Amino acid sequence: MISLRLAASLAVLLQCVFCAPQGRSGDNVELWPFGRIPITFASSVNGFTRERVLASIQEIQFDTYSGGRECITYIPRKNEVDFVEFSTESQDSFGRVAKPGRIGGRQVVKVTDSMAKADIMQLLMYTMGSYNAFRRPDRDNFVQVNYDNIPTAFQTFFAKVNDTTFFKSPFDYNSVTFFYPFAYAKDSTRPTMQAKYEGEVFPWSVSLSDFDIENVRAGYGCGRVGDVIHRQNLLSGAVKCSFENDLCKWTQDSLNDFDFVRNNGPTKSNGTGPAFDYSNGIGKFLFYYYMSGKDVNRATVNIRVGSVTKEFKALEGEQANQWNVFNDEFTVGQNFQVVLEASMGQSDLGDIALDDVYYYRGRCIV
Repeated sequence: MISLRLAASLAVLLQCVFCAPQGRSGDNVELWPFGRIPITFASSVNGFTRERVLASIQEIQFDTYSGGRECITYIPRKNEVDFVEFSTESQDSFGRVAKPGRIGGRQVVKVTDSMAKADIMQLLMYTMGSYNAFRRPDRDNFVQVNYDNIPTAFQTFFAKVNDTTFFKSPFDYNSVTFFYPFAYAKDSTRPTMQAKYEGEVFPWSVSLSDFDIENVRAGYGCGRVGDVIHRQNLLSGAVKCSFENDLCKWTQDSLNDFDFVRNNGPTKSNGTGPAFDYSNGIGKFLFYYYMSGKDVNRATVNIRVGSVTKEFKALEGEQANQWNVFNDEFTVGQNFQVVLEASMGQSDLGDIALDDVYYYRGRCIV
């Protein structure tokens, strides 16, 4: 039997985490005095990347504003001894240091020309003094970290920290500090992190969550619990579906030969398709796809206006044995439908899976 499927997502993360609250105990994180962070850019950083970093900085400053003042302020470096330098070169591949926050002297943060906004936000949070949400002491109650699939050199990025301040906030799957489920995987077909509860997924986050903001404010002693949050949600109004419980508002085409089906785990044909969904492993149109097998054929994104359907983009043949991301922009001046279509090969040695579909108005958020 030929197997087509829409892989169901298993995880929905509520990211929690800013690890920098006042009265921290158990972990020695140095915060920036008065929330002022001097920054500079190395000459290797091009204008486009600099603009994206500055836009992310502006968003954080706006989101954490409280009590009539900015909680976090990034300032151009003059002669400050402790400062952050954004560079495309670093002492390691990721520009990370052992602990978040201020480390003293010139502090290099590595950025790349193709770095996604979510990754930039994570680096900024880490520089401000925040550990990743999944590193809190009680994380084993919420997520499973598969250390056997993480190279030894990167396992420190997943280590729990003895910081009791994490308990000031509930576990937050929506935190911008969460890695995607397959981050740093030795075997790209297996996740490095999974949610422990069915129905929880790691959503695509590009902005701070409410708890991210509250934790930043608590860490730097600005504002009070319950203060108004001026959060910018860049994905507000997005149409999204992780296929955890149903097909959302997607419907099966009545004229097709086969249907997509929700599925959890691998299909019966060996050597094809994903073993895990993407989100658990979680205008602009974005989704994750998995096309694997000797006889995988073709997947297309089509735009339908009235009775006319036109092909927008096509993916053909095996696309590496891993989850891949598709994103693109299109403009339609009238009511339309998006049609996702998969064409079969000559045997059952090929699976096509889709997961975590997003559509939103506006330009692409990288």
